[in-house]
Order: sequence, then C-alpha cells, then structure tokens
Amino acid sequence: LQSLRSNCKLPVRVYTEDDITIPEVVSLHDVPGWKGFVQDSRHIEPQNYLFDAQRFSHKVYAQLDAFESRHRYVVWLDADVVVKKKFGQKFIKDLLDGEMCAFLGRQNSYTETGFIAFDTHHPDFPEFKERYRNWYDLRYIYMLPYWIDCLAFDASKHGLSQRNLTPDASGMMDVFVRSPLADYMEHDKGMRKHRRPNEPE
Repeated sequence: LQSLRSNCKLPVRVYTEDDITIPEVVSLHDVPGWKGFVQDSRHIEPQNYLFDAQRFSHKVYAQLDAFESRHRYVVWLDADVVVKKKFGQKFIKDLLDGEMCAFLGRQNSYTETGFIAFDTHHPDFPEFKERYRNWYDLRYIYMLPYWIDCLAFDASKHGLSQRNLTPDASGMMDVFVRSPLADYMEHDKGMRKHRRPNEPE
C-alpha cells in the first residue's frame, strides 16, 4: 500500500474483509453480493486453488464495486503488486489506447489479473460488467473449467473491445516484466514476495 500511495496519482481504494481502519479502506462486507456468495460457497471444499471460488470472488466483487464510482478509469492492482514509478490518468489512458480494457494476456493460459485497466465510459463496458457480475451473482462461475476470476474475466471480455499488453507472452511466465508496466510496477508472487523484508505493504 505504501508504494501505491507514493506513486499513484489516481484516487486509491483498498478492499479487505479484515477489520482495518485506514482512510482508503472499503470493507468487503459492505459490497453488494459478496457476503451472499461467500456464504453459499462455504460448503464447497476446493481440490486446489483453481477451484477456490470463494477466494477469488473477493477481487471480482471489489472491482464491481469500484465500477460504481464516478471515475472513468478504474485500475485493479493485486495487493502484492509493488509500484516503483509514479503514474496517473494519462498513463492509464495511453495503455487503454481507446479500448474498453487493458490486461496482461498469456497464450495457452488464462490472463494474469494482477493488473487490469478499464474505461467505464466505453460503449462495451456495460455488457462486460453485466457478464462479469453474472458469473458470481448467478453462480455461473461453477460452469467454468476453473472457478477463478481470471477465467471469469476472460469469458466476460470475449468479443468485446480489449487490448492485450503482452500478446507474445505464454504459459505462466511473468508478464509484468514483458509489458509496458515493467518500469512502473512488479508482481511479488512466489519467491519474489520475500525480496523486500523491510518494506511496508
């Protein structure tokens, strides 16, 4: 969070299910639909993380709530994304390049959703938002091969305006370093989480 506060020129909103009192925080308990989905999925014992629908519902409901803000550009960052360089609205607008969303795609795999940018004023956005919500509000997520937000996002943007920032990436490679985001942020996943033991989150 500290790196985001220092480098993001856009309004910051943090979503959590924990009891944290800082100015940017929104409780997921106050987000419409989230609590009902969590309660309905508690009886399901996931085989592994790919079938942990409850875990990945948090970020989707957070995004859906953020879409209802009055901001044209909405950017999602996972909590383990470290921001290294200042960015603002122009940077996000350039990434979108007139499209409805910009994302980090990977051939032969699902999208890396640690970063997604949206233009909520784009004509395709209402269709995307409805599809995205239906995967969870209507429990359609259980119809997908894996019950994760990445597949819900990929299915929701299918056939709509979009910009893949990493068209040559494939598999499970680190797409952040291969994208226009490389100088601005990195995703501290796996062993990379342990590289900054003294840096506040």
